[in-house]
Amino acid sequence: MRARPVRTWLLAVAMAGLSTACATTGQQRADQEQEGEIRSVEADPILIRAHRDGEEILLENYDVADLFQDAFYAYQGGDFEEALEKYGLIADHLAGTRFHVSSLYNGGLAAERLGRYDVAADLYERLLEDYGDHDDALNARFRLALSWQELGRYDEVEELMTQVLLEHQDLAHYDRVEAHVRRGAALLGLERWTEATQAFQTALEMNGRVPIRHRLAADNRFIVQAHYGIGEAHHARMNDIPLVLPPSQMTIDLERKAEYHQAAQRAYIRALREHHPYWSVAAGYQIGRLYQDFYMDIFTAEIPDDLTELELEVYFEELRKKIEVLMTRAMSVYERNLSFSRRVHQVDEAEAWVEATALHLSRMRAFLDDPLVQRRAEELVVTGGDLEELWDTAYYARHAVDQALEEALEAVRPPPEVAVHSSGN
Repeated sequence: MRARPVRTWLLAVAMAGLSTACATTGQQRADQEQEGEIRSVEADPILIRAHRDGEEILLENYDVADLFQDAFYAYQGGDFEEALEKYGLIADHLAGTRFHVSSLYNGGLAAERLGRYDVAADLYERLLEDYGDHDDALNARFRLALSWQELGRYDEVEELMTQVLLEHQDLAHYDRVEAHVRRGAALLGLERWTEATQAFQTALEMNGRVPIRHRLAADNRFIVQAHYGIGEAHHARMNDIPLVLPPSQMTIDLERKAEYHQAAQRAYIRALREHHPYWSVAAGYQIGRLYQDFYMDIFTAEIPDDLTELELEVYFEELRKKIEVLMTRAMSVYERNLSFSRRVHQVDEAEAWVEATALHLSRMRAFLDDPLVQRRAEELVVTGGDLEELWDTAYYARHAVDQALEEALEAVRPPPEVAVHSSGN
């Protein structure tokens, strides 16, 4: 079976005309009529919809072949709402026709393009339930996995991709790689870091073993995603390690965090190197986030309860000095990725990574340069608050109002009275 590119095609059905008569001689027709033979001609059904317009009931007739063709052209023209509506009519009301399975599949594609993954999943599930042995059922299973992934139904994705791998021993190499990668992504969603890493590694190792003519290119989306996924698993492991007292334990945990940091960075860089329009942009963002998260973990490390106010001030001042290099590195990575991602991102979905990069770059600058942000971070660490509250705009708004009020009161406050001393004369 020949390897195929990503499944985003439309399944088109040829619009062949139906013959409604056959050539017969006059004698043959006479013989048929005498023998009572009845000839039947199977034609496509007509869908009739009724709707009320005031007091009047209007009827709409749809020839299924024309309806399918209109849906196809709507999809090709980017009108996914119309495409979904017309494919949906066939899917809901014209089961058993030659257009039904294709309408279920194509309708799912249109729903995906609209971000309506619940609708897409429903259409793919119906296709698999009614046409489980159809040639397009395997494609529908992969599309269903994607829709479930977007809906956060990770358990079902993992189970579905495991079934595909076990039940299809003759699976094409491309499909097998995709199944392992989609399974790995679902395992990431389930926070099963070790199994996710193994799934991604399996996809990469399998690709490296096949003959070159069958091997997926280094910049293939699933190969790049596998590298990215390995980085994400190591990144998550790094974040899962808290830095707690006593100092001896903190030293051990810090070394472990550093090991996962390096492993994640290697995988992200491998994904970044391929300049994929989505996954490489995501990897560039994650490298910066990797340094930012490492910095934040150190900044929020457990501190002794008995430090005086002065000792706390000195502690945070020295801490900032020691890990400033990490902040500077994070900012540098964000800046480079912002420039890179704006040049290479070619899909709308990648825009989210561009925006996230810009956001976290601005936050790092504030963390490094803004005394108010620094004081707020120290307050949160000391009180055990969530450092995400650092970016609560309401806090800074209240601070600005309080400061403005204080300055206003100071401006209108009368000067202190000056005592007048009599000379006594």
